[in-house]
Amino acid sequence: MNIDWSFVLIVFTGLFAIINPIGNVPIFISFVDNFSRAQQKVIALKVVSVGFIILTVFVVFGYTLFNVFGISIQAFRITGGLLILKVGFDMIQSKPKDPAALASMNESTDMGFAISPLATPILVGPGTLSTAVSFVGVSNKIENSIIIILCSAIILTISYFVFISSTTWVEKIGKEALNVVTKIMGLLIASIGIQMIITSIEELLVHYKL
Repeated sequence: MNIDWSFVLIVFTGLFAIINPIGNVPIFISFVDNFSRAQQKVIALKVVSVGFIILTVFVVFGYTLFNVFGISIQAFRITGGLLILKVGFDMIQSKPKDPAALASMNESTDMGFAISPLATPILVGPGTLSTAVSFVGVSNKIENSIIIILCSAIILTISYFVFISSTTWVEKIGKEALNVVTKIMGLLIASIGIQMIITSIEELLVHYKL
């Protein structure tokens, strides 16, 4: 198999920019800050594993899924934008938890948030999935799908190590500074969600010539 290294570079840089492991750190910390280190590692592994599975499914079956259910890329992005918008608002309105809530959280084994919203739509959202599907469409070759999946695996592995080391960053910058960063990131995340909705609506208006 002849490897198109220019395609590999395009796919890797494109997916890395969208997945944005470092940019997602404040979001990850806002969910796991009150869990133990061991629990944080379990959550991080669950986030990237679920994200990888979702991304792989869309790379292999993306076009088929959209066609079977009659879903447009724009409708998919709008739904994801609404979910991301909600996550952003939740981050902006976040408040310090009381000691009883912190103790309960450390004892809890409920880590459903690792799947939603962390794995999707935050880490692997509509933007990432639609980009991956579009890369597959560059040419109908199985090599393209393999390259996209391998690049995704590398980027998500990087994300895992960034996430599990993120609490060390918190100890250095302090929780008050983290709270400020979290609210700023929440504002940016909400803006991204709104922009996804606006862009999708504009594309629909152009498509239907309205």
